[in-house]
Amino acid sequence: RTREISLIAALDICRECHRLAPFCFYNGNTFAGIARAMIYPLLQNLDPPTALTVRNTVGHYVAGTIGRAEMEQVIQALAAK
Repeated sequence: RTREISLIAALDICRECHRLAPFCFYNGNTFAGIARAMIYPLLQNLDPPTALTVRNTVGHYVAGTIGRAEMEQVIQALAAK
């Protein structure tokens, strides 16, 4: 894309792609992996336990096992750091 979007909007795109299930198998792994790769630069400035928590939360959000409220809490915590 040629325009900037928020992190949550980008994660929502990955989540929607997961829900569309374009592949026969492993949609969650595919789109969660894309989302985790997308946030990799953000994780570089975090301590290892926090980076792991954020990485896992992003994967769970894209796969649909946690909701938007939880994801927004993590993003807000990141913005505060």
